[in-house]
Parts: sequence; C-alpha cells; structure tokens
Amino acid sequence: MKYHFAALTLAAALALPQASAACAQLSADVWMCDRGTAWEAAKWDVVGDGSARYIDTYILNFTEEWPGHEITDSVATLEEQFETYDAWIAADGGAPLEILQVDKIVTPRGLTLRHMQYDQINGDRTLSAVMLSQVGPARIMLYLDTADTTPLEDMEKMSFDVAMMLRDTCEDALSCADTIDPPTSGTD
Repeated sequence: MKYHFAALTLAAALALPQASAACAQLSADVWMCDRGTAWEAAKWDVVGDGSARYIDTYILNFTEEWPGHEITDSVATLEEQFETYDAWIAADGGAPLEILQVDKIVTPRGLTLRHMQYDQINGDRTLSAVMLSQVGPARIMLYLDTADTTPLEDMEKMSFDVAMMLRDTCEDALSCADTIDPPTSGTD
C-alpha cells in the first residue's frame, strides 16, 4: 500500500515552519502557496510527521521520498518515475482498484502527472488523486484522498487546485507577506 513507506518518510522528516506564512513548506524544496483558498484553513497532522493536511473530507499526504524517487535525474520523465512507483505499489499489494483517468496539469512552476483512481486504504474504498509533480528542480508525490462517494468532478477541481498552488520558493508576494492590509472599500 502507498503508506507502507511512511516509516521511511518519518525518519527523514524535517521540522518545517508551517505557521509563519500562508505558503506552507511541504518539503525542503516545495511550498504550497494557499492564501485566499480553502486550503489556507487546512489542519496539519500534529500526531504524525507533519506530512498531511486535512480539509473537509480531503486528506493530502506528500513526500519527496516515494518508491522510485531516486531516479530523479534530468532524463527520467514523470511517467517513467510513476511507472516505477506504480510497479512497487502493485508488488506490495496496493494496486488501485480502478484507474478513472490519467492527465497532466501545467502549473505556474512545472508539471503534475495526475492519476485519478479508486483505492483501498485501511479497508476503506477511497477516491484518490495520486500526483507526481515537477516543481522547479524538485519532484514531490502527493496523495489526495476522500470518500469514494465524492463526485469525480469535485476531486478533479480539488486536486487541480492543489497542483496549481505548488511553488519552489515562498516568493509569492500575497502568500508570503508578513501582514496583509485588508482591501479598502473605496469610500474612505
């Protein structure tokens, strides 16, 4: 299953500052700039290694160390890395129950390969978006899971929004500002 390697991620986890700006540092090389979006209010997993966020019925897990991450040279494509990952997951007995669609999302800082699928996690069937993202020079695997009764269109939008917020630095002026002045009404 895709969470079996979480112990590896735990051992390698970095203490990342999460409350200093609306750009959350997902890893040493990847930020999620979410100011002004629903994800700004997402809760962080305070029990685990800090590599999960929760909003409504959605759970977002992420890691830069997934099975196959070591082939991140400039020649390996996202598809090749995902195939390596997928083969490892299938060999471990965690193959998806059904793949609904595979597509790519062009983002402000790179590219995301997205697999929309039904999975089984801890005995429960889920709707999942498994995404391998190239963000600047880094690659990160993201798992967005929700109830299998969620409409596919809702998951498409939510996973698209997540991919679009990924950055290789916290340089977004709105998301990374220490303070934001509220907009004026124009009647001052």
